[in-house]
Amino acid sequence: MGSQDLALIYHSQYNLDLPGHVFPAHKYSHLYNRIKRDPIFGAWDILLPERALDHDLELVHTKEYLDDLFSYEHTPRTMYSELPLNRNIVDSFCYGVGGTVYGMELTTKHKYALNMGGGYHHSFPERAEGFCYLNDVAIAIRKSKESKPEHKALIVDLDLHQGNGNSYIFQYDDKVFTFSMHQGNIYPKKENSNLDIHLEAGTKDDQYLTMLNDAFNKIKRQFEPDIVYYLAGADPYEDDSLGELKVSMKGLKERDRLVRQYCSDQQIPCVITLAGGYARDFRDTVEIHFNTIAAFGES
Repeated sequence: MGSQDLALIYHSQYNLDLPGHVFPAHKYSHLYNRIKRDPIFGAWDILLPERALDHDLELVHTKEYLDDLFSYEHTPRTMYSELPLNRNIVDSFCYGVGGTVYGMELTTKHKYALNMGGGYHHSFPERAEGFCYLNDVAIAIRKSKESKPEHKALIVDLDLHQGNGNSYIFQYDDKVFTFSMHQGNIYPKKENSNLDIHLEAGTKDDQYLTMLNDAFNKIKRQFEPDIVYYLAGADPYEDDSLGELKVSMKGLKERDRLVRQYCSDQQIPCVITLAGGYARDFRDTVEIHFNTIAAFGES
């Protein structure tokens, strides 16, 4: 049985076999097993998402792009994913989107809903980018607006890389505030978020956490969300293979606690997605994701 505060969402379809690829797409099953071994979380219910509906995908993505994607064709629209393209991979993304949409729906009953996948923030309406075929957070936000058009969403993106897809998609939407704190001198080509913090290579715990705390204070003065979407990337980690930030595992735990504290203080529900993570020791990525679950699951 699970806490009323946190719902956990997982589907075995999230896992992919990408031998030799930098994206550790089998991390989801390892995280699931890590939870099942835990003396506290091992007893929790883990909820099963449904595959995203075509209608929901079309709330963000163009018909031309989706036609290419579901034809499993490498075209100018799909090729920049840097991933193979086949039925298993597309199904994985569709279930990942379904998990984030389900998380959004569960926030009517739980303070926090954590999708043990998702965070595909580089995907644009008309093209794939950076290991991302479908933009789950953008789809969940658009889906919620069908029944609550005035609903205001805050995206807190603390992945190593800027959430360029979300920043682009919501650039003219005054009901969505995009906040991204990321390493500034690496992929991707930057879009304009409502609040961007470009971190220098070598940024350590104290500076990182101070800047995050300052950012929340700034957001409080500018925007009052009804829901938060938190992309809890594991890749600001000091031993990540794609980044040069120097945030420790302890610092990332404190990061997660700061996000939870902001949501708790403002009494706002939060959907958490796991986004990226490329630690040189794969087990570190799994542990960082597990720590995010622990930060939101502690009573």
